[in-house]
Amino acid sequence: MPPRSNIRITARVVGHIDGESVNASGVVELNAGGTIRDLLKQADRALGVKKQKPFKRAFRQGVRPVVLLNGDRIELPEENDRVLSDGDEVSIILTLAGG
Repeated sequence: MPPRSNIRITARVVGHIDGESVNASGVVELNAGGTIRDLLKQADRALGVKKQKPFKRAFRQGVRPVVLLNGDRIELPEENDRVLSDGDEVSIILTLAGG
């Protein structure tokens, strides 16, 4: 069986978490066939922000983040199992809420 190839995904998270500004981005390597869920599980460690955990914490805020795949909005958790391709870009944008 040939070894599985890896894909490279550009991941970024921007916005505010718990009153702090967050801006983390970089390239995450996944196994071929990797999904959005796989990316979100690995992104904090792969980008060296494991202590701050912005990718994990982004989904624990009171406001649901906007998630873009190659510039197109996707809905999570409905598309967590969507398979990514080499060169894809996933952006998580934490919007501000107030009144």
